[in-house]
Amino acid sequence: MHGLAARARHPPSRTAPGPRCRAVPQRHRPRRRSAGAAAAAGAAAAAAAPPPAGLDLAKCAALKAWVAGHCSPWPAQLEPELLGPSGEHRMLAGAPIAEGQVLLQIPAKLFLTAESAARSGLCGQLVRGAALNEWAALLLHLLCERAAGADSFWAPYIAVLGDQSHHPLLWSSELQGQLTGSPMLRVLTDRLAQVQEDTELLIAAGANELEVARRWQQEAHSPLVTPASVAWAAAIVLGRSFQLDMGEPDMPLEADMSYYGTWQPRSEWVLALVPWADMLRHSSEADEAAMLAFDPEACAAVAVAHTAYAPSAEVFDSHGPGLSPSDLLLDHGCVREDSAANARYDAVLGEHLKPRGARNAALLSALEALTGGPPALVLTPAGPDVTCLAALRAGLASDAELIKAGWRGGAGAAPPGGRSGGGGDVALCARVMGRLSSPASLATERRVLGVLANAVAAAAAAYQTSAEADAAELAQLLQAQPGAGGGGVLRVGVLRALLAEKAALAGCGDVVSRWSAALEQLAAQGPPSAVTPEQLAALYGLDGDEA
Repeated sequence: MHGLAARARHPPSRTAPGPRCRAVPQRHRPRRRSAGAAAAAGAAAAAAAPPPAGLDLAKCAALKAWVAGHCSPWPAQLEPELLGPSGEHRMLAGAPIAEGQVLLQIPAKLFLTAESAARSGLCGQLVRGAALNEWAALLLHLLCERAAGADSFWAPYIAVLGDQSHHPLLWSSELQGQLTGSPMLRVLTDRLAQVQEDTELLIAAGANELEVARRWQQEAHSPLVTPASVAWAAAIVLGRSFQLDMGEPDMPLEADMSYYGTWQPRSEWVLALVPWADMLRHSSEADEAAMLAFDPEACAAVAVAHTAYAPSAEVFDSHGPGLSPSDLLLDHGCVREDSAANARYDAVLGEHLKPRGARNAALLSALEALTGGPPALVLTPAGPDVTCLAALRAGLASDAELIKAGWRGGAGAAPPGGRSGGGGDVALCARVMGRLSSPASLATERRVLGVLANAVAAAAAAYQTSAEADAAELAQLLQAQPGAGGGGVLRVGVLRALLAEKAALAGCGDVVSRWSAALEQLAAQGPPSAVTPEQLAALYGLDGDEA
């Protein structure tokens, strides 16, 4: 999967960390600033930030008319509304909407996909000839349709996309600096590097030699493909696209169908821009039923209401389950106030864990191959989950414990690059990690909790400001709304994301402290060898079956 393509309104099966799983250099950890200094710096950043482009209501009306012209019947009355000078938008119910009612039914012929890029008269020959991947094809497709202007089939849609200046991929270095100390800065840095790679890929493929690119050069006095234009396109695909299963549906075949030959249902996930559907904002309260899905019978993307809406109420969809404020800020450039329920701090395990020995290193290497990237250390207010604890045990368990769990490889020197063997190691790793989901010894659990405590402390110390300073600044900005400019809105989103990360760290730290205290109480009752795995499992709240 492309590094930028993760979490773009994905279904539950596509919520892997993605861009968060890349190696990064050691972060600088500046000292905290006082609340007064933090508020002053935040105000300066807000003043310096350009206001988001927002949406023009006349253009929205033209888009609606264009989409409605291809939909029969028009499912539900939805009306766009601008939210003050920030340019942020929302969709309101123009009439009562019942729970389960169809909100949107957008025909597939309106989608922008890699397939429509390959068919395009503007860039299709290049897309096919250069065998561009799905992500690069969609970026080029967008750029070419924008360059075509009114001649583009998608002109009403392109017209509402704006300049995306609110999206982190288009932020100035000053705005990016607001993320210092947060793992969000690492993700953003990786994504910007990917934008540069995509730019070089498209230029090398000959994108700037296309006929539409030459016309764009004459009119805009700029090449079609530049780092800035690719960042614009990437911001749109990252923030507005959907992963749709456009394959054949699974159909239970109860009778013997061998007479008709062999048939297997297939699943084909497609990255798609779906005009009009992408104007709904995300709500953490919306469940999976509110996620856009492809209906093969209607050959359309369909969304239904997860709850009833009164006239003039805002209508939401779900961009995916469990999205944190950091996810929403980095992917979509905005964070609503209801998103704090999914507070989470995403670290890279390797930044905080040094493998105990060669066998541990080999297991972690196999785990990286299994997960498709460096294992994540996900910290929440409820503490790390079982998966994270298992990954820590993989790096900290004794050789005897790893062998007992079924991992016998890696006893010699670590292989070059830290990678172990092939698919056999990966398959075995999956089974071993399942066994390591339960604690084995007092000594290993002490090491696990020690690494967790240190990780939480180091992560909290990396921020420029305290949670108290951020909360005070956020309250000040919200009190000033709607008079605050667009930069103020961006700052509100940053503060909400930072506060959620710090809340996750604080809660996780408390949980780890309680676990450590309970572990030492257990150790005080007798020799370490007398502590059973069942007692250790109970410490984490696991029942006997899980242990």
